[in-house]
Amino acid sequence: MSPYDFSLLQAIPEPALFTRSNRVVAFNPAAGQLFDGIAQQSPVPECLLCEPPAAAMVLAGGQRWHMSASSLEDGTLYLLHIARQEAISIPQLDGVMRCLRQQVAQLLLSTQMLGREPDSRDTADRLAGMNRTLCRMLRMTEQLDLLRSLEADTFSYLPVTLDLAGLCREVCLAADGLLAEAELHLDFESPLSSLLVSGDSALLEKLLLELISNAARAAAEGGTLTLSLARRNGRALLTLSGPGGGKDGRSLVQLLAGDPPTDRIPQPGEGAGLGLALAQQVVTLHGGTLMMEQRDGVHVTVALPLCPSNAPLSVRTPRADYYGGFAPALVELSDLLPDSAFAHLDVE
Repeated sequence: MSPYDFSLLQAIPEPALFTRSNRVVAFNPAAGQLFDGIAQQSPVPECLLCEPPAAAMVLAGGQRWHMSASSLEDGTLYLLHIARQEAISIPQLDGVMRCLRQQVAQLLLSTQMLGREPDSRDTADRLAGMNRTLCRMLRMTEQLDLLRSLEADTFSYLPVTLDLAGLCREVCLAADGLLAEAELHLDFESPLSSLLVSGDSALLEKLLLELISNAARAAAEGGTLTLSLARRNGRALLTLSGPGGGKDGRSLVQLLAGDPPTDRIPQPGEGAGLGLALAQQVVTLHGGTLMMEQRDGVHVTVALPLCPSNAPLSVRTPRADYYGGFAPALVELSDLLPDSAFAHLDVE
């Protein structure tokens, strides 16, 4: 980087840094304030690392940023721009209300049909459809409630030491069995038998399922999603990747990295975007970062701090039931699954 380019870097008002071989070469005052301990030749902040350099959304310093990482002849230039966005926008709320009205109407119609033809051969199918609608309504109302409490800082966050690798295996096992109904497959890959983090197991489970749900929505039938877990520099790195080309024509990158439309209500099948807003809140609550990369298909990385080696171990406490007795994976994936997945449910 030439002295002239270095002067330009210092003049940029928002965080900017120049790196070479994953080491910081130069940075401006805004980057120095955002990243504690940054210095020349220090490692690139973990939340900015992506291969190849790309445009992404990151969470840093408790705020959401749009990041661009541009490859230059002698290094990589990182530029960050703050993304100002309310947790729940008016169009999102309008979308929620419309979805709920549609679901209530569907429930009323199914109930009327059951009343008219109580002995019909279609009774089991109608009941399965009603269960699906109930799960979709439950998912949306719980998303609203959790977002409200997290945004208002009234959520009772009592983290315990938990095995993130074990949680990922449990979630992937449950989700893969259900995604097969939608002709999708989910793999979990990790060389780690266990990895301890501090957090709320129910919220982290909800985070995983939300990311899986949106990745599945962006994937075409027959696609395979991959969730991987690794350890790097004192952080747990969760990476979810998969193909694009789904029916709704959207990718997780567009949903997270792009500003949501403010001039229209979300269309049927799009949802209201509450789950992704909730995912951002959960990651921030756990002191982590979330990054989306501009690739074909889906590529999202969540970095969470590991437990210190001397941290006391805790027994996983009973979690709050955010799912009304239904299986968590069933509720979170309810928008994707056919009615047949909701037949013969055993409510816990």
